[in-house]
Amino acid sequence: MISKPRQSLIVLAVVTLLSLVLTGCSIKETRQEKIETIWAASPHGDADSGAFTRWNDGDPPEVPTNCAKCHSTPGYQDFLGLDGATPGQVDQPVPIGTTVECAVCHNDGTKEKHSAVMPSGIELTNLGKNATCMDCHQGRASTFDVDEAIAGLRLDVVDADLGFINIHAGAAGPSNYGKEAKGGYEYAGESYAGRFGHAIGSNTCTACHNHHSLEINSLQCATCHVGATTAETRRDIRMSNVDYDGDGDVAEGVADEISTMQERLLAALQTYAENQDGVAAIDYSDGFPYFADDQGDQYATWTPRLLQAAYNLHYTTKDAGGFAHNPEYHLQLLYDSLADLG
Repeated sequence: MISKPRQSLIVLAVVTLLSLVLTGCSIKETRQEKIETIWAASPHGDADSGAFTRWNDGDPPEVPTNCAKCHSTPGYQDFLGLDGATPGQVDQPVPIGTTVECAVCHNDGTKEKHSAVMPSGIELTNLGKNATCMDCHQGRASTFDVDEAIAGLRLDVVDADLGFINIHAGAAGPSNYGKEAKGGYEYAGESYAGRFGHAIGSNTCTACHNHHSLEINSLQCATCHVGATTAETRRDIRMSNVDYDGDGDVAEGVADEISTMQERLLAALQTYAENQDGVAAIDYSDGFPYFADDQGDQYATWTPRLLQAAYNLHYTTKDAGGFAHNPEYHLQLLYDSLADLG
C-alpha cells in the first residue's frame, strides 16, 4: 500500500506534468495563431486579391487548369500528385475559393522536393525548400518561346502572326539563376551571367523573404548593407564602381542604374518603330496590354527585332526585385537589346 506522503508526491508530479503539457500546447497554439495572422495579411493569404478571385464570375466559376498550380491550394496539390494524379502537371480545373494556404508548403509532397522546372524546360536542382517558391515565382516564358515565335522570319519585317509574349508575372527564380534558367531573352552569340549569389546565409528565397509574410528581412540586408532597412534604402544598394548607365553617377543604387537603362530601351523601341515601314508607334505601361499603339489599342505591328527587345524590357520591369535577384543579368539583357536595336 502506497503511503500518503508518497501519494501526494505522485499527484504533484502528475499535476506538474499535465501543467507543462498544457502550457506547451498553449504556446504552440499561440505561435500557430500568430503565424496564421501574419500569413492572412500577406499576398498569399489575400482572399480578395484578383490573383484568387478573377475566375469567380466565370461560367462555370473555377480556376482554369493552366492557372490552378499557382492560384489555388488544390491546384498545387494536384501538381505535386497528392491527389493520386501524375506529378508535375495539373490535370483539371479546380474549385474557386482558396488562396496559397498552409497545405501548399506543408505536405508530404514538398518534403523531398528539391528541384523545379523553369518555363525554358530547364530543371534547376538542389533548391532545398525553395523549390516550392520556384515552382510559381518563375514567370511563364523564356528565351526559347521568343526564338520559337520568330523562327524563319526576317528581323525587321512586320509579321501579322506575331504577338507580345508575356512572362505573366515577376520571374524572380529564373532571374536569380540567369543563363542557367534563360528567363530573359538571350541574344545568340552574347554572354550572360549565371546564378547571382549573395553571402552565405542570404542565398535563398526564404533567407531574405519571411516564410509567411513574404516581407524582406531588413535586418538580414542591413548586416552587410548598412542602412538598407526600408524598400527605398534597399534601392540604394550597389557593390560596384562601374557606371552602368553612363550618367556619371557611381553613387546611385544599382536599382536606379537599371531603371535608367529601361527608360533608354523604351526610347530606343520608340525610335525603332518610327523608322520602320508598317510599324506603328509603340508605348509601354505596367498594366495590360503593356504594349500599346498611339490609339491605346493592344500593339499589333511586331517585327521579330522589336519583339525581342520588348520582351526584355517587360521581363526586367516585372521583376521589381531584379536589382537584388541578379542585377548583372538584367543589365546584360537591357544592354544587348539596346545594341540590337542599333
